[in-house]
Order: sequence, then C-alpha cells, then structure tokens
Amino acid sequence: MHRIDTPGSVDGKFQDGNPAIGQQATQLLSAWFNDVQETLAYVIEQQGIVLEKGDNTQLRAAIIALIAGVVGDGAGAVPTTRTVTGAGLLAGQGGALAADLIFTLAKAAAADLIAGADDAKVATPLGIAQAFAPVLGTNSYWRGPGGILFQTGKLRGAFSEGSVSITFPTTFTTACAGIIPVAVNQAGNNDYDINCQNVSQSNSGAVIFFNYDGSGANTISGLDYIAFGK
Repeated sequence: MHRIDTPGSVDGKFQDGNPAIGQQATQLLSAWFNDVQETLAYVIEQQGIVLEKGDNTQLRAAIIALIAGVVGDGAGAVPTTRTVTGAGLLAGQGGALAADLIFTLAKAAAADLIAGADDAKVATPLGIAQAFAPVLGTNSYWRGPGGILFQTGKLRGAFSEGSVSITFPTTFTTACAGIIPVAVNQAGNNDYDINCQNVSQSNSGAVIFFNYDGSGANTISGLDYIAFGK
C-alpha cells in the first residue's frame, strides 16, 4: 500500500487543481488503484472468503473473522491449546483460552477466622474486625485467632471471708486454661490484706475463696478477674 504519488499530488494527497495558482489536478494512474484494490482483496481472501462483485459486506466479514481468530488457531492468534491454571488459593480454577475465565478467591467468614482451621480462604480487614471484635461491658470477652478466648468480669457486693461463685460472660468451648482473681477492698479498709484463691473452674465459671486478715464482716466489696482458654 502507498499514498498517491502521481503528478499533481501534494504530500501524498489528492488535489482538485487550481488554474489560478498553476496547481494541476492529481493524475489518476493504475498503480495506486491496483494497490488499494489488492490490499483490500488480500484481507478478504486471507479469511477464506471468495471475492464477489457487488457484495460490499465482505471486508466487514473478513475483519470480524480476523478478530474472532484471537480465541482460535488462526495466524497470529493465541492458540486454544494455551491454558490458564490457578495455583495456591486459586488451585483448581482455570481452563483453555477458548472461553472466558472467571477466577474466584473465597473470603473467610468470621467463623472461619475464629476457628483458624480453613487454609483455602483469604482474610479481609473487615472480616478480621468482625471476627475479633470485643464484647464490652461489666463482663467482657475477646476472641482471638485459633479460638483463643479472654474473658474479664467484675463482681460487686459486700462479701465476708469465704467462697463466691462466678459465671463467665460466655462459655469456653474446649476448656478454661486458667483464671486470675483480684479482690477489691472495701473503701476505707485499705489496710486489710485480702487473698484470693481459685478453688475450681469449669468451662462456664469458677469458685473463688476470699481470705483476709481483718476482723468483722463485709470488709470485701468485690472481685475482678481475667479468665483465658479456648
């Protein structure tokens, strides 16, 4: 293919001619017309289409066939024997390039993050925040990865020396690994030494024994504790 270069052409473009300025019209010789004809015919025939006089849709059909070859085996096309194969978290996904491919990456739900057992899903910031959001209040708890659980509680009242039962804010699924009790002294009685002893514990609560060196009743006003487990 070439731009027109016959007498009367200017910079590869046709001219109508202008006698007033001595500009002659572009001469139309066969070389340029044959070049244009064969260029168009080549595109059509390379797609297996037989030229037919009067059919002005053949060039369009050839272009469509050429584009369609991108997913076929035509010259210059991507061969359909090529495949895209997912690996890692996308393992098992993919296929031949003859069809559209959609890859899906599974998102871990809050329960998946808490359990910590699924290795085929991805964690998102929102999912992590939802899974491990603390439940706050007088009695609070936090869940961590792998099912670890921390619980805190406050028990208030007038207690004498002896045992008191507490109920955890939520039940440990597997076991309570331990509990740390802290006695709360009654206002104005800070000179008393109060000891807390963990008598027993279960998945749902514990029994704590108060022992103090003061005299009289009601010198203990409460209990704070931290329990941990899974």
